[in-house]
Amino acid sequence: MKWFKVLFYLLSLWVLLMFIEGKRTRIRNENLYLTHLPKSFWERNIFFISDIHFRSIPNRLINKVKNKAELVIIGGDIMEENVPLERVRKNIRKLSEIGQVLFVWGNNDAETKECLQVLLEEEKVITLENSIFNWQINNEELKIAGLLDKEQRLNEAVLTDKKEKGIPILAVHDPAVLNQLSNPSVFEAVLSGHTHGGQIRLGRIGLREKGGWKSRRGVKLLISNGYGTTSLPLRWGAPAESHLITLKAKA
Repeated sequence: MKWFKVLFYLLSLWVLLMFIEGKRTRIRNENLYLTHLPKSFWERNIFFISDIHFRSIPNRLINKVKNKAELVIIGGDIMEENVPLERVRKNIRKLSEIGQVLFVWGNNDAETKECLQVLLEEEKVITLENSIFNWQINNEELKIAGLLDKEQRLNEAVLTDKKEKGIPILAVHDPAVLNQLSNPSVFEAVLSGHTHGGQIRLGRIGLREKGGWKSRRGVKLLISNGYGTTSLPLRWGAPAESHLITLKAKA
């Protein structure tokens, strides 16, 4: 009986720690080196956040990033079924304080696609739905593509006339999209989420791939652990995170 109580208290403590871990706010500082980066974009910052789900974005996160980043990319799953739309609106408005917000569709967003589409339009979010955004500074531009539509359909046709010059950055929700591309060399870097890093990991053991920078099919790939959680508001071994990405010219 004594060992049962000890085990119960240890398990309770572990669940509490996982709950606290699931609510933490982490901003990872990342450097992204790009070939032929226009001079106007040297040392510019992008804030990347994915898989917000049920979480509310606190002011302290925005205050840490405001006046540092100029562009925000949401890597999908800003919500899921049963998340109040007003919470989503508040999150978007907070992120808009940082800069222009770009968005790519996640698999959970598609559950409420009609309502979310209207909200995104009302809040002037630019949806990258098999399309390309031209980020312009001082008459120079940086192309950022987003693939998959709200039905999670991939359409590479939009890239056909861009193969020679290339597109520096691709934003997608699921990193597996990279495996579906017929010509991934169009891109230098891919920003993604979806896996939650496995959300609960025991060492190397997890249900899904842990986040971080990878090299896949000759492309730099960022898989974010994501900011929120799904099913259970718990994390272990796969810290919640968002990313302040500094663009640098590759020597």
